[in-house]
Amino acid sequence: MIQKVFTPSTLVGAALTVLCGLLLWGTPAGDAWVNSSYDNLFCFGARAVTNQVALILMDNSSYDFYRQDRVLPWDRGLHAQLLNKLTADGARLVVFDILFAGTNNPTTDSALAQAMRANGNVVLAALADEERNSKIDPLHVTAPDPLFLNAAAGCGIGKADATTGGLVRRHWPFFSPGEGDFHSLGWVAAEKYDPQFDRSGNQQWLRYYGAQGTWQEVPYQDAMKAPPGYFRGKVVFVGSWPVLPSDPAFQEGSNDKFRTPYTRWNGPAVGGVAIMATTFLNLANSDWLRRPPAAFEFLLIFSMGIILGGGLCRLNPLAALLAAAGLFLAVLLLFVSLSYFTNYWFPWLILAGGQAPFALAWAWVSRQRTVTVFHTRYPGYEPVGEPFGKGAYGKVFRVRNVTGQFEALKEVQRSTFNDDGPYEREFRGIKSYKPVSAQHPGLLNIGYVNRNESEGYFYYVMELGDPLDPDWEQKGALYQPSDLNWLCRLKPGRKLPPHECMRIGIELLEALDFLHQHKLVHRDIKPSNIVFVNGRPKLADVGLVREVGPDGTLVGTVEYMPPPPEPPGTEAADIYAMGMMLYVISTGNQPAEFAKLSTALVEQPDFMRLNAIICKACQPSAAQRYPRAADMCLALRAAQNKLGPGGTQVI
Repeated sequence: MIQKVFTPSTLVGAALTVLCGLLLWGTPAGDAWVNSSYDNLFCFGARAVTNQVALILMDNSSYDFYRQDRVLPWDRGLHAQLLNKLTADGARLVVFDILFAGTNNPTTDSALAQAMRANGNVVLAALADEERNSKIDPLHVTAPDPLFLNAAAGCGIGKADATTGGLVRRHWPFFSPGEGDFHSLGWVAAEKYDPQFDRSGNQQWLRYYGAQGTWQEVPYQDAMKAPPGYFRGKVVFVGSWPVLPSDPAFQEGSNDKFRTPYTRWNGPAVGGVAIMATTFLNLANSDWLRRPPAAFEFLLIFSMGIILGGGLCRLNPLAALLAAAGLFLAVLLLFVSLSYFTNYWFPWLILAGGQAPFALAWAWVSRQRTVTVFHTRYPGYEPVGEPFGKGAYGKVFRVRNVTGQFEALKEVQRSTFNDDGPYEREFRGIKSYKPVSAQHPGLLNIGYVNRNESEGYFYYVMELGDPLDPDWEQKGALYQPSDLNWLCRLKPGRKLPPHECMRIGIELLEALDFLHQHKLVHRDIKPSNIVFVNGRPKLADVGLVREVGPDGTLVGTVEYMPPPPEPPGTEAADIYAMGMMLYVISTGNQPAEFAKLSTALVEQPDFMRLNAIICKACQPSAAQRYPRAADMCLALRAAQNKLGPGGTQVI
């Protein structure tokens, strides 16, 4: 089917590319491009700083060492001892990312307050009640107890510009971080570190200093045992660390766990104390990141849209592809370098990952007078999604026919095989099977077969199996048909109850008997080749079906074939395979374990009735098996009639 497509001029291409960029820049639809632009700035290196910073972590080992409870405040006597140690060492500044609210033990509280006064350079954390706000409102702040507040040199709000578990990209608060009676914890720490620090920025983005930070991380108990003078001249941050930093998605009760741009590459999340230390270093060194003026960003996106949208349309497809790839690398290097050597960053993926691919696609379309809709390979059928089945004999697609119904389509290519034998064998099987496929409800109905000799392939269209997951489309998952193998895998012990096995066996044996009456054999009966359509099991994967008779070609699945020297391709071999399949789905064992049984199964009368039928069907000698599929079906019906109430329950 050929469809005429309007060929746009370079002016139209430029206009559309400009519009694409502005939509990504100025609407929520572009948030992913903006955020990814920021997140990927740091994978190419980070600035070094000269500030000596140490993080003393209240991590899992410290909780265990001091026998502290995660849901309760720490023994403040420990904090007093640590602070005295830091004072004796000559630490330059101590920042507690811990809320000392209320009083606990008068003795330890007094000792901690005295240690704060003795140090003289302690900054404490307060908490803000709001989840997110642009100003620091003292009415919604939980401050430390006055005992500690009066003893400390300062107090700031320990808050990150992200919810727990989120990725922190900006300083908090994002507007005017120095406004009001309270400041952020990082701001107060920077102020105590250097009273002359730069207070000019009002929209500050975090600059990260590498996956491991630019500080020393010291577990709390190790800090206590550090040699004298170890923390001399250092800025020390003390705070909690997540229980499971290696699992960023794990929600923790402390609400003090965050992602960084490095989390997506190396996995670990960090505690809020690392965010506070990063904020402090940004402010102390005046190297936080900021966006260029909006007018500059607008003009850049507008200009690049004209250049890309108009320019790529003038190139041939290969040249346009190379130009777009080159521009991607150039933009990446330019703006990563900009953020490294200056304090500015720009959402570069709007250009390189938005406008450039859009302009490239439009450049290709603009050069085509017509676009072929690829239904020509399967006239009347449109593939939907990726193949859901791939095997030695071909691929299986979910397709939509001209009436809008969904079916399954299997394509077999001659080039897949070393010779024409398997290709022709599959086609002969379909040719033999198709005329009878619609005559029994237990057979998978084949509605259409076509063969393209010049291209070397044939395909056939058949019923589509029930989806394994009824909600697969809503979940955005790949369609997967419900077959007997998957059904067993979802059950405890990977096996079905005897009554379900009997019901399935009866319905399949009825279909198999019908096939045998028409002098055809299936040759590949196994759980994965039993597909459910509208809840009914059907014999599927019918490419190996052929006329009854010995076949020297070993095709099918060896584990479900009778032992040599019996030849494959006979009615007796199909009955053997049916028995082996029932063994597998009723025991959860593999064919190689036949006839191994668990004690629990042996003690079930219903199973033992079924097992007797299985053993007869799987006799090594064909003469000792059921002579016909109908006879085995009758045996299963007799066993089914002896089941207790509810034994004929439907799946």
